[in-house]
Amino acid sequence: MKRTNITIAILAVLILILGGLCYISWPLFTGEYTPAMHMVIEGLGNTYIGDMIVLHYLRRIEFDIPRGIGAAYELKSEDYEMTYLLLAGRLFCALVALTAFIASAALFVINSGIGKERSPGSVSTVRTVVIVALVIAAGTLIRLIFAGVMYGNYDMQSYEMVVNIINKGHNVYATTPRYNYSPVWFWILSALSKIRFPYLLMPFHILVKLFLCCMDLLTLGVLLLIANIRKLPAARTAIFFYLCPVSFLMTGYHGQFENFALLMVLLGIYLYLRFAARPVLGTTLLWLFTTAGMIVKHNTFYELIICLHSSIKRYWVKLTLFAISVVMFLSLFIPYWKTGRQGIIDDVFKYGSFSGVYGLTSLFEIPQLKYAFILAMFVFPLFLKSKDIIARCLLGVLFFLTFTTGFAAQYLILPVALGALRPTKFFLIYVILASMLTLGNDNNVFIPGFNLLKLNFVWIAVICWFVAEMRQDRLEAVHVPEKGKSKSSRRL
Repeated sequence: MKRTNITIAILAVLILILGGLCYISWPLFTGEYTPAMHMVIEGLGNTYIGDMIVLHYLRRIEFDIPRGIGAAYELKSEDYEMTYLLLAGRLFCALVALTAFIASAALFVINSGIGKERSPGSVSTVRTVVIVALVIAAGTLIRLIFAGVMYGNYDMQSYEMVVNIINKGHNVYATTPRYNYSPVWFWILSALSKIRFPYLLMPFHILVKLFLCCMDLLTLGVLLLIANIRKLPAARTAIFFYLCPVSFLMTGYHGQFENFALLMVLLGIYLYLRFAARPVLGTTLLWLFTTAGMIVKHNTFYELIICLHSSIKRYWVKLTLFAISVVMFLSLFIPYWKTGRQGIIDDVFKYGSFSGVYGLTSLFEIPQLKYAFILAMFVFPLFLKSKDIIARCLLGVLFFLTFTTGFAAQYLILPVALGALRPTKFFLIYVILASMLTLGNDNNVFIPGFNLLKLNFVWIAVICWFVAEMRQDRLEAVHVPEKGKSKSSRRL
C-alpha cells in the first residue's frame, strides 16, 4: 500500500510540474516570444556552466541549418528571433525530458517490487485505476509537449519530402533514397497530410506524432489486456511501458514508427492468448497480425518466424504461412516496381543502418558479418525452448539488438513493450541506460552530459539481459510454469 501511495504522489506531482511548465511556456507552442524562457536563457548566460549549455544547443541549431530541418531551414545568423525560439524550444524540451526521466526512474525503482512481496491482488482496483489513469495523463502530456514544441529531426524532414513526392504524383522509390520501408507508411503519411480540422490547421509533424501517440495508447491497452490474462500488475505494466523515456522520446520527439509495427505483433499475441481454447482461430489471428507488423516495418520479420514456430507444430504449415506472408509483403511493391525497381532494391532490401558505432561492428570491420547476422535471424527462433510466446518474442528482439550489424536510435524502443510484461533487474538496467542514451542523442533532446554516454554501455546491458533471458528460456523448457503464473522467482 505504501508503494502505491508513493506512486500516486509522484505521478500527481509530475503532472502538476508538467502543467506548470506548459502554463509559463505556452507561447512556445504557438511560436511566440516567451518571457519565462527568456529569463531562463539570460540566467544561464550569467554562469559558466549555463553559458556552456546555451552554446551546446546553439551549435546544434547551427548543425540543423544546412540540413534544412524544421524551422532552422534557411535560418540566417542575423535572425535572432527565430534563433531564440529554437533555442528556447530545445531548452524547454530538455527541462521537460529531464523532469520526466527523474520521475520515471523513481517510479521504475519503486514499482519493481510490486507483486514480488505481495500478490498483485493486494492492490485495490480503485488504486490501480487511479495509477493507470495518472500514467496515461502524464505520458500523453509529455508526448504532446514534445510534439507541440519541437519539429523533430532528419526523419521528420524525410516524411515531409515523401508527402511532397506523393502529392506531385511521383514514385517515392524512384525519387528519393530517404524512404526505406514498405508503402504502408507513406500511405499513412499521405492520409495524415490531408487531414484538416474545422477550426485548426495543424502542422504535418504534429499530426504524425499524434498518430504515433495513438499507437502508443493502443499498445498500452493491449499490454493491459495481456497483463490481465497473465495476472500481472496492471499499474506496473503501464508505468514500465508508457512512462519509459525511450518510448515517449521516440514518439513525441523523434517520430519513428517501430511502435506501430510492435502494436501489430502485440495484438497478434493478445488474440492468440485470448483464443487459447480455439487454437485455429488464435493461430490464424497471430499469423495475420505478425505479418502486418512485418509489413509495417520489416526489421521485425523475426517475430513472425518466432510466432509461427511457437504456435504451429507442422513445419510444412509454418513454411507455407511464412511464404504467404513474404508474398504479401513483396506484392505491395508491385505498383512501384516498374520505375522504382532500383530504389526498392537499394533503399529497402539492401538498406543498412549506421555501422561501426554499436555492437559487433564497433569491434570488427568485417562486411560479411551483415549476411551472417541476417541468416542467424532466420535460424535463431528455431532453437528457442520456452513455451511462453512472450518470452520467445522478447528473446528475438534481444538477439537482434545483441548481434545487429547496423544501429539506429529507434531500435532502442523494440524490447520495451515486451520487457514491460517480463520485467527483471536487467530490464530496468537496460531501460535506464537506453533512456539516458536517448536523452543525450543528437537526434533527440540532446541534453548536455547525457550525450557523453557511449552506445556500447547499452550494448553490454542488452547482452546481460539476453543471456539472462536465454538461461530462463532453458529453465522454462524444463519446468513449465502454471498457466497465467511466472515460473521465475526472480521476476519483479
